[in-house]
Amino acid sequence: MASKRKRRPEGAVRRLSMGAQNAMEVLRLGRLSAREGEPYEVLYRERVFKLRHYGAPSAGGADRAGDTRGADGVSSGQGAARRRPTLLLVPPLMLTAEIYDVSPELSAVHRLTDAGVDVWVVDFGAPEREEGGMERTLDDHVRAVAKAVRWVAEHTGGDVHLAGYSQGGMFAYQAAAYLGSAHLGSVITFGSPVDIHANLPTLSSEVAGRVIDVARGLVEFPLSRMEGLPGLLTSTGFKLLTPVKEAQQLVDFVRKLHDRQALEKRESRRRFLGGEGFVAWPGPALRKFIDEFIVHNRLASGGFVIDGRTVTLADIRCPVLAFVGERDDIARPPSVRAIRAAAPSAEVHEIALRAGHFGLVVGSTSLAQTWPSVVEWLKWRSEQGPRPALLRDAADQGPVVQDEDDEVSAFDLDVDIDLFVDTVSSSLLSVWKKLGLAFEDAADAVDNLRFQLPRLSELRRISPDTQISMSYTLARQAREIPEQTFFLYRGRAFTYGDADRRVNYVVRGLIACGVRRGTRVGVLMEGRPSYLCLVAALNRIGAICVLLDPSASRISLTRALAAGEAQHLVTDPGHAALGREAFAGDVLVLGGGGRVRSTAQGVIDMEQIDPHQVELPAWYVEDPGRASDLAMVIFTSGRYSKPRAARITNRRWAFSAYGAAGACTLTGKDTVYCCLPLHHQSGILVSVGAGLVGGSRLALASHFSPEQLWKEVRRYGATVVFYAGEMCRELVDAPVAPSEHKTPLRLFAGSGMRKDVWHRLRDRFGVGVLEFYASNEGNAVLANASGKKVGALGRPLPGATEMTIVRYDFDQRELVKDRKGWLVRAKDDEAGMMISKMDASHPSAMMAGFTQDRETAQRIIRGGFSAGDLWFVTGDIARRDADGDYWYVDRAADMILTRSGPVATTTVEDALYELGEIRLAAAYGLPLPGTDRQIPVAAVVLKAGARFEPEVFAEVVQRGLPEDARPRFIRLRAQIAMTDGFRPIKQPLVEAGIRVHSTEEVYWYDSVRHTYEPLDAPGYAEAVAQAGGEALEVAYGDAAG
Repeated sequence: MASKRKRRPEGAVRRLSMGAQNAMEVLRLGRLSAREGEPYEVLYRERVFKLRHYGAPSAGGADRAGDTRGADGVSSGQGAARRRPTLLLVPPLMLTAEIYDVSPELSAVHRLTDAGVDVWVVDFGAPEREEGGMERTLDDHVRAVAKAVRWVAEHTGGDVHLAGYSQGGMFAYQAAAYLGSAHLGSVITFGSPVDIHANLPTLSSEVAGRVIDVARGLVEFPLSRMEGLPGLLTSTGFKLLTPVKEAQQLVDFVRKLHDRQALEKRESRRRFLGGEGFVAWPGPALRKFIDEFIVHNRLASGGFVIDGRTVTLADIRCPVLAFVGERDDIARPPSVRAIRAAAPSAEVHEIALRAGHFGLVVGSTSLAQTWPSVVEWLKWRSEQGPRPALLRDAADQGPVVQDEDDEVSAFDLDVDIDLFVDTVSSSLLSVWKKLGLAFEDAADAVDNLRFQLPRLSELRRISPDTQISMSYTLARQAREIPEQTFFLYRGRAFTYGDADRRVNYVVRGLIACGVRRGTRVGVLMEGRPSYLCLVAALNRIGAICVLLDPSASRISLTRALAAGEAQHLVTDPGHAALGREAFAGDVLVLGGGGRVRSTAQGVIDMEQIDPHQVELPAWYVEDPGRASDLAMVIFTSGRYSKPRAARITNRRWAFSAYGAAGACTLTGKDTVYCCLPLHHQSGILVSVGAGLVGGSRLALASHFSPEQLWKEVRRYGATVVFYAGEMCRELVDAPVAPSEHKTPLRLFAGSGMRKDVWHRLRDRFGVGVLEFYASNEGNAVLANASGKKVGALGRPLPGATEMTIVRYDFDQRELVKDRKGWLVRAKDDEAGMMISKMDASHPSAMMAGFTQDRETAQRIIRGGFSAGDLWFVTGDIARRDADGDYWYVDRAADMILTRSGPVATTTVEDALYELGEIRLAAAYGLPLPGTDRQIPVAAVVLKAGARFEPEVFAEVVQRGLPEDARPRFIRLRAQIAMTDGFRPIKQPLVEAGIRVHSTEEVYWYDSVRHTYEPLDAPGYAEAVAQAGGEALEVAYGDAAG
């Protein structure tokens, strides 16, 4: 074996001497050599960013520090449109644009320009060294990227491929959505998370969101006082997160001090990671990033706000290529892959590499795989090359992985997301562990404690003299969360502070028009922000809102205005003419902006009133309303009969608002989607009230349709939708749409959902359902908060008034009493009348009733179970099971009194809905000729393309209904009129009766042959005879209804 060669002493001395010289140079100058980078010119510059162009310096020889722009900020050497693919790179905040040009041997820019790519880079600079830099907002950066896209597209004459690393990719997504994909050939991202909550390990996204929200308060105060995060702090945190790797790098640096060539090779990278690559993160941008994209996760859910506009990644329609690091602990693969669900309209592709966060864009893996794949992608999208070899689609299975060199993996440190997600998340996880809550059920329990109990406790504390109202609540929210978004309408966003200021302006306008405390004011408007501002302004004055149906006829409006005793009428511009015709008093117009417009004679345009010129009178006291004061009047009927005006006190509003907010666990993270009419109790009391109390965002829809709903759910990031009646049936009957999958929705809440729709809604959309019951004019409120019993109304809310079911005589249509004259409680599962207790000493147990005292008196029972007690009769038939849960049966007035006993119309309709061909069914009773009984009749609307199959219909009703409950006649209708609460209007159907030879198809049930037959005169007589009646006469022709 050969002897070991001895090192010469002079070699060791030489290495030591060279090492000392290199070390002294580093200590004295901080560097061994000047940084070498790719040449570029700055072609555009403004306050927030500069636009670098690489690979084609101007004739003037501008280099990486050059600037050839003219006085207008635009380069004088624009040149002709290029045929090369154009790539615009965006860096993340807190990293310089040199992330794409770290060093000559690791430069992405160099590889791309050599491959023939026209490379542009957005350079945000160093905010801490620029005037106003630390005041930049997140909106400033998104606007900057969007502007850069437009500028480069115009400059080059073609579409731009927009790419970004880490948060730079998040900017790319936001800008693409903000632009509606205009001017874009594609979006390319590298380790860019979309679902931040999916970044928390071992926790579901839902639980992660709740954990982040719980600990939000831990960082909210220090963040509010920070100018921003300096680059030094980021660099230090960068090193502290991986101390072992940092020590390894230091040892390696010392060992190679003698080798200047090796050190110079690493110099740019060392200095970049040592601190020069880091810049400050402006405070306003940081705070919005944390609030919008970490706490509320709006990149995944949609509805983030840029420049007062709501934006969603669902607006991205250009192709997307997402690079995923399989070893990335900063932007974990599930959080990156969430772009597929967030952008359903985009063609999404993926390349997965066995790389960490930094290694996706810097290092041998990026040089060998990332950037060559980007070049292949650009050529493929421009039809100049084949499909990239590493590309995988959403449907592909299994990751395509590549090895990553150890050298770059040592630098796999986060520079932006980790400090504000991973680091914060570790603190949150410790809080979570201290609570001992690790499962979603436990998270639900926390929500119950945090959100339900305080709100319900506040309800218990309400006395008749408590100051509370819609306006008072808005003012409180405006003080506490003025910059949080409240209204979302037609793509625009308005904060709580904006809304409160607008309300104060409207107050001055109303006072100028003669409105005073106690004045009754009609409101005739479509659902819009001005509607809510007007209601709140009237509330703030102490006036009373009379809420009107904007679709009502002139005659109906005149009746309603009289019933509500309105003294003034306020309309939107579209209803001013109708209001003038229907009302003889003062008509005011609000909304539509302050532009000058012509109005009808006797109509006052409130938008022309300067609120600053209106002096508030001495009598004015802001928000004088107490719990017992009348706040508004809502009409519960009137389209086909005399309107009934229900009195809504501030206490009634609060009970609905706080109860719904507590049951739905609404918070500032939620966006409530309201597609219900605002003049309906489900709209103004529940949807609006709950959103306001919860500090949530409120998205107002102009109308309801499945297509509109899914589009706006993504646009606004809606998490809760309030429904009424049969509204959701249209949703589950609609064709499957790509936009309905993996939405931010977590809950549908409302009243009137049937079992079949409940099951289909939950199974198809993966959402929860919370069914309410609340009487319009009374004090009865129930909620099925758990959702475990599908179809149940649930139980009274904690703190609600006592409710019970009493026996009811259906034949006499009156309550059953015992020998002593007391009401008789129904047994478990026995159908009876639902009543609720009235008690002046209980804050939620009083009801305001109707404006007509006689109608109110008819609904109150005195001495129900003891002398002097008072009970409100709801008019609804229900049953209560052994567990104490209530189940709706029918309106007492709608029950069909057959020969065999009462039959609920809901029972008949539920049986018919077993047929998949039925879009809408309305069952009702008609007199059985020759008797005092009734027979069931059903009007049905078939789905498009469906046919009436008599034998199939007969089989279904035979299987699901007893003999006397089966519809004796079925009327096929093109449509059935609906209330504004999405319930069928049956009165016109009842009045029309059954007529032979009408233009609509009518079938009669042959109980002998067990089928349905087309109706004629003999058939009518036979149907009546089989039912036990006597056909005395036959009606012919058409009738209304």
